[in-house]
Amino acid sequence: MGEGGAQPNISKEKIVNSPIPIPPLAEQKRIVAKIEELLPYIDRYEKAWNRLENFNKRFPADMQKSILQLAIQGKLVEQRPEEGTGEALYQQIQKEKQALIKAGKIKKEKPLPEITEDEIPFEIPESWKWCYVGELFLHNTGKAMNSSANEPNKDGEIRKFITTSNVYWNSFDFSTVKEMFFSKDEILRCSATKNDILICEGGAYYGRTAIWKYDYDICFQNHIHRLRPYLPLIEEFYYYIFRFYRENGFIKAKGTAMPGLSSIVLHQLIIPLPPLAEQKRIVAKLEELLPLCERLIR
Repeated sequence: MGEGGAQPNISKEKIVNSPIPIPPLAEQKRIVAKIEELLPYIDRYEKAWNRLENFNKRFPADMQKSILQLAIQGKLVEQRPEEGTGEALYQQIQKEKQALIKAGKIKKEKPLPEITEDEIPFEIPESWKWCYVGELFLHNTGKAMNSSANEPNKDGEIRKFITTSNVYWNSFDFSTVKEMFFSKDEILRCSATKNDILICEGGAYYGRTAIWKYDYDICFQNHIHRLRPYLPLIEEFYYYIFRFYRENGFIKAKGTAMPGLSSIVLHQLIIPLPPLAEQKRIVAKLEELLPLCERLIR
């Protein structure tokens, strides 16, 4: 046993006076031979054990990613011809969008270019369709936080609002909620209603997405994107798309020190559109399988 605190040591006297066993010479040779025979196996066992431990640690997270990838690529559930096609659903959405433009509820936008083969990030079933985010969702950001806190010449009110610090992956933190003046027009444009999709614009967590599931509306700041489908879609399916895209680098933020997801980039992001019934079945399967992976992680 060494002595000392920070630098323990053993004296020459202790070494000289320490008893040691001495087997017969022939037995010493046999012991060394056996140790040299077994040590390589012990080393290989240790390496195999470490690999197994690493695999066990990674397995739940890797399984989550694989399940999510299968879902987004149309391989998690079967396609059913009776459920229609993404193209048919797309045409219904565009018809509703044109009706809103005609009624003056939304502004007419510049047509987006055709999606080319080179832009498609992965293969999807024939019954699905590639679309731009802006073709499926009414998309805008909220009010800038540096706007005047009190504008008495405008018709409006002080409202609570959420910032990117309140938005997490499919959840919200309401421990700190700020207030700011919103005019009537801003309340309409900068409020989330039930089932709106909210996406963080900038910072380390750009692309972080949550669905507003509450029965009351909430205002939001300009660093949050709001997506509201022109026709009812399964919002959870698109939450999983944005999560998959963010984790796999399909969302390209601009900037280095403070990367940001601009309105143009999000508006022109290419995403798959399955038939509505299939979206629902995919989400049901994900909600069945992903919690099993979560329990393994814990």
